[in-house]
Amino acid sequence: MRQLSEEEIAILNEMPANVSGVEQNSQNVESNMTQETTQDDTAPTTVGFSDSEREQLMGMLGKKVGYKAREEQRHQDMQQEAVNKGFSIGANIYENAEIREGWMHVDRSLFGERDIYYPKDWEFRIRPATVEAIRNWSTIDDENPNVVDDVFNEIIKSCFSIRTPQGLIPWGNLRSWDRFFILLLIRQYTFVNGESKIQYTEECPECGNDVQFVLDSMTLQYDLPDPEVMRYYDSETCTWMIDPAEYDVEGEPFTLYLPTLEKDANIKQWIIERLQNNKKVDNVFIKFLPWMANKISKNTDVASRQIKELEMRFKSLDTEMFTFMNDVITNIMVSPSTKLTNTCPTCGEEVTTSIRFPNGVSELFNVQRRGKKFGKK
Repeated sequence: MRQLSEEEIAILNEMPANVSGVEQNSQNVESNMTQETTQDDTAPTTVGFSDSEREQLMGMLGKKVGYKAREEQRHQDMQQEAVNKGFSIGANIYENAEIREGWMHVDRSLFGERDIYYPKDWEFRIRPATVEAIRNWSTIDDENPNVVDDVFNEIIKSCFSIRTPQGLIPWGNLRSWDRFFILLLIRQYTFVNGESKIQYTEECPECGNDVQFVLDSMTLQYDLPDPEVMRYYDSETCTWMIDPAEYDVEGEPFTLYLPTLEKDANIKQWIIERLQNNKKVDNVFIKFLPWMANKISKNTDVASRQIKELEMRFKSLDTEMFTFMNDVITNIMVSPSTKLTNTCPTCGEEVTTSIRFPNGVSELFNVQRRGKKFGKK
């Protein structure tokens, strides 16, 4: 099979599943979704934050704060349940060892309002990035988004797990928009003393003084669906149930599913195979595909049949129905922001900056030695 052209690679990079909100990060995902099952099953502690950090977190993880009372009560219930099981809740992630070992529970309240997009009985665990992963990361080519993307997923694959009452399920069930959040959480757990921080300054437009920004899981922001559309979301099935007739649009009720890393990866593999065989890809359809499909098979032959059926349904939409469905997806999408905000300590003005890596993406898991640095590069 032939190599992809620059134009075809661009098609892959335009896939709609925005999983990072970072300018230097590709949206592609790799295809191996086999869940690691060799982790230590001893009861882990919980990744959390101090009370002051949690207060800051809940104000920054999402721009919109609908359902506040209900969400806070639900998080309190989850925390109490964890306490009853003997887990540690609210411990500062930056304490004790320089590099920790072992798996830890992730306090689901750290997801903020995005927690609603996961079944209530799912438990998340993370562990520090391994020396091998850090070594692979430090040698990546910052200019190759596909390589960056693969290493992103390798770290999540080896350092993140999902446990249900029935046992482990593939890590690819993580929602697409939460990948960068989990990656930064793993990074914070790996470098627990706060060394190797990603930080930079911007000049305050009001007073001209410097404002410092730190990129970590607490400072990410998300554009969330408005409260008025949340009544169409079924938290039991994690699906959206939409009836066009409510909006005077002729058409049958339809179900939309949440984008996941697994679907993103399998769609990507399908796209690559088509492009390598000189077949066209409908970019508009690709935007709809992760929402229309409940699952996409890893087997490209099966995936081709699944996607062909969905594409036929998509092409059968009339103009009014297409426009309506496009509006629905636009309004229910969780979009990671590419910006960070902070308050100027001098004048109190809110200052905004773009998320970036001052020294390249390869610095994300690069250990900064405390001794004298060799050379200037």
